[in-house]
Amino acid sequence: MKAALKLSAATLLLAQLTPAYAQDAYELDDITLYSSSVPTELSKTGTTTEVITEDEIQDGGTEQVVQKIDALPGVTFAGNGPIGSVQTMSVRGLPSRYVPVYFDGIDMTDTTSPQNLFNWGGIFNTGIGRVEVLKGSQSALYGSEAIGGVINLSSTRLAEVGQRYSFAAEYGSFNTASASFNYLQKTDRADISFTLSHVKTDGFSAADENDGNTEADGYEGTTAVLSASFQATDVLTLGGTLFYKDSDSNIDAFGGAFGDADRPFSNTRKAARVFAQYDGGVVNHEFAISHSDNHSEDPLGWTTVFDGSRTEFDYSGNTTLGTGTLSFGLGHSIEKASFSGTKADYDSSAVFAEYAAPLSSDIDLSLAGRYENHSDFGDAITGRAALAWRASEATTIRSSIGNGFRAPSLYELFGPYGNASLTEERSVSFDLGIEHDYASGATIKAAVFYNKIGNLIGFSGGSYSQVPGNSTTKGLELSGEFEVANGVFVTGSYTYTDSEDAFGNQLVRVPEHDVALSLNAALSSRLSMGISVNHVAGRANDGFPSRAMSDYTVANATINYTINDNTEAYLRIDNLFDKEYQTSAGYATSDRAIYFGVRASF
Repeated sequence: MKAALKLSAATLLLAQLTPAYAQDAYELDDITLYSSSVPTELSKTGTTTEVITEDEIQDGGTEQVVQKIDALPGVTFAGNGPIGSVQTMSVRGLPSRYVPVYFDGIDMTDTTSPQNLFNWGGIFNTGIGRVEVLKGSQSALYGSEAIGGVINLSSTRLAEVGQRYSFAAEYGSFNTASASFNYLQKTDRADISFTLSHVKTDGFSAADENDGNTEADGYEGTTAVLSASFQATDVLTLGGTLFYKDSDSNIDAFGGAFGDADRPFSNTRKAARVFAQYDGGVVNHEFAISHSDNHSEDPLGWTTVFDGSRTEFDYSGNTTLGTGTLSFGLGHSIEKASFSGTKADYDSSAVFAEYAAPLSSDIDLSLAGRYENHSDFGDAITGRAALAWRASEATTIRSSIGNGFRAPSLYELFGPYGNASLTEERSVSFDLGIEHDYASGATIKAAVFYNKIGNLIGFSGGSYSQVPGNSTTKGLELSGEFEVANGVFVTGSYTYTDSEDAFGNQLVRVPEHDVALSLNAALSSRLSMGISVNHVAGRANDGFPSRAMSDYTVANATINYTINDNTEAYLRIDNLFDKEYQTSAGYATSDRAIYFGVRASF
């Protein structure tokens, strides 16, 4: 029941607010939809939450959405080559297996992946209207795996009654071409979002060409998403989401350690969710069923076929209690996986509750608890406390503490390198942050964080194994946004992360220093430009065989030109200064690449 309290559309979430919240009207930018069991003003949540809006997501044209999220403080990206290869991210030093990903309330994490991670490769920003990144342990609300945080993607929606058609086309380096169509409609009772997109590219060698690898690894993929809701009566709303993605690509295993030959890889993802919401006056209810399938084929790999699925049955409710809101729910989740004929499955059931209430006019507290019973690993109790204090109209101090657990994935247990004797990981996380808004419109944020994981599951000696003792990540996040001149904005973030396993070794793909800076300027009423720079330093040895990871600095640029009220043209340059660097040992990144696109909305 990892998504029991998450509705599939922001508009529906707002419609289901309890009376204590419904007295106010909100812009979506000013609330968090997922850090609590009901939509909450950002200034009233103690959970550190980053929000990326539709304009920010779509700026610069068709890109893998992971590149947008990577600019956030505390987030680090690592890829195994071009579009279509495995792309992962860590949050506050904790890798993807600790950060589940949801799309419109559907848990999209692959049950057949080595450690239940989400592969961001080939997930583009087309049709995505909002991203929320929750940091710190969220197991009390989202269950197993949500030790490092949660990432929620939402499909594009209209804020007001009307309809919109959007078209986009792009062409650029590596013979890359993409096209997309998006249709949105909103009436007094219905809300529809449909997106269809296709991307094809010749790509470049996934294994770094500087190591003598020359065979290009291409990609071709199609994605379709339909999300809709209908207010059947004044108190009943029905809706659902359908997701489909099919792709073919090429990969180079272990950064080319076993050769650079053509190695085809195909993947099909299918997911669906249906829900019914009932406004009971005193208690609001939601019932939901979701199902996701992931099928992959790697004909030349050691495991040639992967089939996985997840089915969830959820109920959640909320009601006003005293000055706050009480939310509660229960659910059941079934996970299945097949690795070239070897089949495995497990299931879990859970109940949860959260109470969010103001302690005063300036302080809000949220307390959440969860009891989960896992078919293979027994009982687990997790909790989270989050406090927000508005020290002044311009300053908010927030803090949260929580514990979590992660059951070993089906692949870790029963895959070709599995270890059936593995036990669950246990964690504790804490953070403390401050945010200040200046009268000029500038904003600065700072946060310190600490995560501890006991019995971390790693890979050594040819199989997955438990690392006894505690592994930790701790550090500092700084970020800010300033208007340095009329129409010229500078944003930036810096993250320091000190990570180590129980033996004192730095965790791989977790840099000590990660700096992201960007400048966006309106050059005229029609012309604007943006430049972003990312500097990463202090990484542990990585790869097969193990090798030192050099520091790197990479810059990107965009130019946007408004042709008319409905049409925009843009030019995007990736790796502006043509730097050689790696985010994962042995795997290539793009040389300087140029893309030109046109977008139109009616």
